[in-house]
Amino acid sequence: MKNIYLVQAGCLYGDTYYLPYAAGMLAAFAMNDPMLKEECTIKRIIYSLEDIDNAISNMETPFFVGFSNSIWNYRYNLEFAKKLKSKFPHCHIVFGGHHIPPDISYLEKYDFIDYLIHGKGEEAFRDLIKHLIGAEKIDNIPNISYRKGSRSVKAPTKKITLCDYPSPYLTGVFDDIIKNKEYPFSCVIETNRGCPFDCCYCDWGELGSPVRLFPLEKVFAELEWMSANSIEFVYCVDANFGMFERDYLIAEKLVELKERNNHPSRLQVSYAKNNPDMVYKINCLLSGHGIGKGATISLQSMSEDVLKNIGRSNIDCREYKRLLKMYNDAGISTYTELIIGLPGETLQSFKHGLCELLELGQHKSVSTYHCELLPNSRMSTEEFRKKYQIETVSTFLEQYHCENMEDILSGHSNIVVGTNTMTKQEWVQANIFSDFLQAFHHLGLTQAISIYLRQEHGIKYIDFYNDILSFIKEETVFLKSIYNTVENTLMNFICEKSGLTYQNPVFGKITYPLEEAIFLLCAYNIDKFYSEITVFLNRYCKNGIVNDLIKYQKSIIVLPGINEKEESYDYDFFTYFSAAISGEYKPLKKIKSTFRYTAHVKTNNWDDYSRFVIWYGRRNGRTLFSNKPNCIISET
Repeated sequence: MKNIYLVQAGCLYGDTYYLPYAAGMLAAFAMNDPMLKEECTIKRIIYSLEDIDNAISNMETPFFVGFSNSIWNYRYNLEFAKKLKSKFPHCHIVFGGHHIPPDISYLEKYDFIDYLIHGKGEEAFRDLIKHLIGAEKIDNIPNISYRKGSRSVKAPTKKITLCDYPSPYLTGVFDDIIKNKEYPFSCVIETNRGCPFDCCYCDWGELGSPVRLFPLEKVFAELEWMSANSIEFVYCVDANFGMFERDYLIAEKLVELKERNNHPSRLQVSYAKNNPDMVYKINCLLSGHGIGKGATISLQSMSEDVLKNIGRSNIDCREYKRLLKMYNDAGISTYTELIIGLPGETLQSFKHGLCELLELGQHKSVSTYHCELLPNSRMSTEEFRKKYQIETVSTFLEQYHCENMEDILSGHSNIVVGTNTMTKQEWVQANIFSDFLQAFHHLGLTQAISIYLRQEHGIKYIDFYNDILSFIKEETVFLKSIYNTVENTLMNFICEKSGLTYQNPVFGKITYPLEEAIFLLCAYNIDKFYSEITVFLNRYCKNGIVNDLIKYQKSIIVLPGINEKEESYDYDFFTYFSAAISGEYKPLKKIKSTFRYTAHVKTNNWDDYSRFVIWYGRRNGRTLFSNKPNCIISET
């Protein structure tokens, strides 16, 4: 029997690993071939960034080793393959996955790699093994690159049309791994492949292609397997979940399994943008059973010029407001995603775009992501980069909510930090504005204050957050120290001296993005924070409401060890702000009001708080007591 090993090394997220789905799919498809099943065996799939020397020493005469490459593991894979080839020179080494470029450059650069697989790899993987055992001519295999004498050859590209694959879950590929009780596992599920869109920054695979639906009975069976194996978290990797009517049936299956077995209990998906009513229907179902993480209303940019450059279109503002109201009325959290550094974006257009979302009523959650050059995206081509004068910084892997990976051989990210419309310094300022706005507004530190000033004093959100950043830089001590930390991190990043994550043992061992770090530092020093914010607020309010407003704003911030509380106010703040967040205006009444608050989850230390309230609960409003109050209102 010829021994086959697969390497899909992943990161530890908190206390869980993902089962190596891509490698599992390759193994299940190859071993479904009677000839390969007769002559080969899958000896092991390596799913974590384990010690390379130990892993190689435990291999038994490897015939074929396949490496699944993503941004988070390709450097680990290169080191692994180099050492492997040194010890086992006759072993066939194959690289595939998202991080493999569409050309032959990896073969020319790394002499220890024998073959490349481009794109979705099940068929090529199987046929390549058949070639190596003498059962297939290599000239007949599409979507690969290989060496032919002294030169490297890229085979023709072929569109894959297969709509069904053997499941690694149902065929037993993961049985040995799942027996490992040291860590709980999370799972990936794929119900279809393909994407009809063509966003230039994306390398999802098969962009602009028809979507191939996998058999529904197989999807259900995989979910049953996950439930039976107590999988808590499932990540659906469909490009557009909710695009099809049958996606609601899949959501119903998840609900059924949770009600029956309590697993899976959490689901993350990328929702379709072109079927909002079906997506809403799915979210209502999942939210009603505590499974969903909230509804995505992704925009990427509010600039029409940017959207044209990246090959994307957005819903209009009226539709966006309609969707927000629908979700607010249903009590479902929404979050909107933007990207920093897209071609055509300026500092001002980005800042105004963020604040336009607030003006439209998105007070729940906005996430901004760094634009990253991915090897198989249209944006990474030389022509595109030259046209928009794209500048990048190569940095160690930017993985949030993992243990610090700076010293771990994993991967590198190529982050866009400059274009012909945004300089590196402007990129830093865009990030500062975004990080503080997310921490202050969407995580809630100044949300009530800014809404009050917008409604009662006409102060636009863009002006409020520009002013508060100027105030922090010029007239604060505590907040200025946080500002300096953020600015220094970003400046060091563009000089390639450090990464973009924050880690502090007070908040546990894992890394946090800068906006979450800002919030955590302010919450940890909440009295200092509101002492300085009160000085700022006095600039705007001269009607005696400052102390009451600050009291309310401060009291609704969830903190560890305070899981229930009761507060009384001279104003009916809850009705006022609930209406505002729902897109309505109700005058603020001076009515004696008492609120009894209960936290979404109970935490008693900063480590648990950082994980369960900030990481797990950010998009579900766990940072604010006001999202879950009981109230007593009496006239005065």
